Amino acid sequence: MGSPNFGERTYSDFKNWSKLAGIYYEKHPTEEGMIRTRRIAYHPFANRHVQEMPSNWHHATPTPEMKAWHDGISRALTTMQSNMQSRGFY
Repeated sequence: MGSPNFGERTYSDFKNWSKLAGIYYEKHPTEEGMIRTRRIAYHPFANRHVQEMPSNWHHATPTPEMKAWHDGISRALTTMQSNMQSRGFY
């Protein structure tokens, strides 16, 4: 039996709402074969709706579903969110 729906938003709603949601990769500027991932996701316990969560640099190959990172995404995350306390993404 599934849990009752009290009219709250879910993570699936967020993925449908935000085109930035997902996992991105960034290649290391000097080390060949090293990447770091940046996950863009809804973070309910932070004071922001959408948060970037970078990993450490590691040796890996990006998977096909990963998107390439560029600095415009960071600027979009900074400018699209209010600094005020919010109630959620409604």
